[in-house]
Amino acid sequence: MKRIHVDANVILRFLRNDDPLQSPQAAALFQQAQASEDIELIVSAITVMEVFYVLSRVYGLPRAEAARLLAEFLHTGVATCPEDEIVLDALARITGQKTSFGDAYLAASTVTDNAEAASFDQGMKSFPDVRLYPWKRI
Repeated sequence: MKRIHVDANVILRFLRNDDPLQSPQAAALFQQAQASEDIELIVSAITVMEVFYVLSRVYGLPRAEAARLLAEFLHTGVATCPEDEIVLDALARITGQKTSFGDAYLAASTVTDNAEAASFDQGMKSFPDVRLYPWKRI
């Protein structure tokens, strides 16, 4: 099986369908992967973060809409995200709160791993299911 790691710009061209040359190429790649068992497309958590950032900051989509688009894309199964459970949890977390994808990912991975999060970011307290590392005064 041929494994292909997909860059954020390919996903963006596919989701936005805004480039007359690159958008059809991106769509063809995803169609080829869906139709064939010889190709596996891989999307990393970092790539998802980059796409979310570009959709929300550059294109001005509301955060909830950007997260919804990405979650729908990941749910299609056309591409594999090795940490899909954590990434999808992070996307759900950023829709309800004013937090970065990085913080939402940290919260999701902490909960999945049944661990504590060490952070100085006060926003981490907004995740009730996250156990925070108890900092000691020095």
